[in-house]
Amino acid sequence: MKELIGKGVSDGIAIGKLYFFKKSVLDIPDYEVDDVDLEMARYHSGMELAKEQLRALYDDACEKVTKKESVIFQTHILILEDSKFKESVEAAIRKRKNAELAVYEASKKLVAIFNEIDDDYFKARCNDIVDAAHILLQILQNKTTKTASISGNAPVIVAASDLLPSDTISFDEESLLGFATNGGSQNSHTSILARTMGLPSVIQIHEPLGSFSGQTAIIDGRLGKVIVDPDINTMALYNAKRDRYIKQQQRLKKQIGLPSETKNRQYIRLSAEIGRIDDLEKARANDAEGIGHFKSELLFMNRKKAPDENEQFETYKAMLRAFPDKNVNICAADCGTGKGIEYLDIPNEKNPALGFNGIRILLENPEFFRVQLRALYRASAFGKLSIQLPMISSTEEINYVKREIEKIKNELRLRGDDFDPDVRIGAVIETPASAVISDEISREVDFLTINTNNLVQYTLAMDRENQKLADFYRPYHPAVRRLIKIVIDNAHKNNIKVLVRGEVVEDSAMTKYLLALRADELVIRPDSILKIKAAVRETDEDEIKEAFEKMF
Repeated sequence: MKELIGKGVSDGIAIGKLYFFKKSVLDIPDYEVDDVDLEMARYHSGMELAKEQLRALYDDACEKVTKKESVIFQTHILILEDSKFKESVEAAIRKRKNAELAVYEASKKLVAIFNEIDDDYFKARCNDIVDAAHILLQILQNKTTKTASISGNAPVIVAASDLLPSDTISFDEESLLGFATNGGSQNSHTSILARTMGLPSVIQIHEPLGSFSGQTAIIDGRLGKVIVDPDINTMALYNAKRDRYIKQQQRLKKQIGLPSETKNRQYIRLSAEIGRIDDLEKARANDAEGIGHFKSELLFMNRKKAPDENEQFETYKAMLRAFPDKNVNICAADCGTGKGIEYLDIPNEKNPALGFNGIRILLENPEFFRVQLRALYRASAFGKLSIQLPMISSTEEINYVKREIEKIKNELRLRGDDFDPDVRIGAVIETPASAVISDEISREVDFLTINTNNLVQYTLAMDRENQKLADFYRPYHPAVRRLIKIVIDNAHKNNIKVLVRGEVVEDSAMTKYLLALRADELVIRPDSILKIKAAVRETDEDEIKEAFEKMF
């Protein structure tokens, strides 16, 4: 028996044979073309065939998952039609490079741009660029575009070095039990598809998976491990765990519509954290009580200039209309090095986490900030809007913003625009410094949000993305717990509420501790809301008291 450790990205238990999927490697030819016009025509013809193939993949995906997830393959078409991508390919062909090499180099450039953006969402899109380019390259080389197949009849756990979205969706659903890969990321479209298809998935396994093909294995999507050649006791244990998991999923669906309160009626709001407008539907489907955090900086990234006031206004208005009568909390643009916002004067820094970011950039770019504030206040007429300010470290920063907001209100009155004059303003607590002075900050705002991801890494002085620190990184460190308590206590003394977001919140084992600390709202990715609601509803008063005693 051998345990392979990775990162679980789709919950569940699967037991079956491992099937190693080896994707064909394309040899990229490199030669000088004689007829540029003919090569350009070959490229354009290949583009049309690739788009036809992607439309077919979209239709196939619609039969297996929702249209929302299937739109991935329409996004692939947009990648191929991207003006920068096309210009790069055509420029290379005009220099007499063959179409395959031109496409390959253009896709590499686009991947490099996305990789430089310090945001998980954009880094995860690199696989989509590779996938779209791979389909086009197959066509240019007259190779089959059937991307994935499994020999044999019995369902299997698919193992691979990595899987592209087109691979994932092309497998016969009846042949699949789960996925295990060496590569991948939490937010990749492949991981999203696996979650939507309800298949357990483990990524970032360090050991090569090819040598285990054909062996019986167990995949544990929650713990992020694959057990190869399990013994009798382990097999019996996981058969029982699988049965419990199936029952649990059925139970979670029954949580929809129920209040998020403990057995002794302690209520805690459960709202959604989203990064895109597309996530609104998923938030509603999972019973979110509003939007607890929207990363507005995603609107500004990877474009030549900032979206104007009207474009921003329409986006914010759509969010508010999606959740009528429920709070929508939009975070002011948290810009910084590596986020692809080249039109702002943001220097490249060796350690961007400790540099020019958050509220600091907004205060240094007042007109950029004012445009966003005007758009937000205009949108406030269409729902219950709250605005939070990122990376606050002093009350002076808050007071400056409040003065700017009064100016914005006067401008809108003169223009005759409708808006809510009582929009709630909050501060994001992300550093030990802001946690320590949260009593002062609480007196200047309407609510606080604790970003536990940043609070952990700043408190422990550890980059949470650094794999070498994985064994030392402790998100439940006593110092972190004490800082969270300080913030919540200070906020409640000043009669304001505290929202808590981050990876810690999505761990159901931590739910009773956050209840013990009297957090007012948990901000959770849509996929995890029902799981946390179930944990809340199963907690009683004695468990909360015991949790508090263990913490302190």
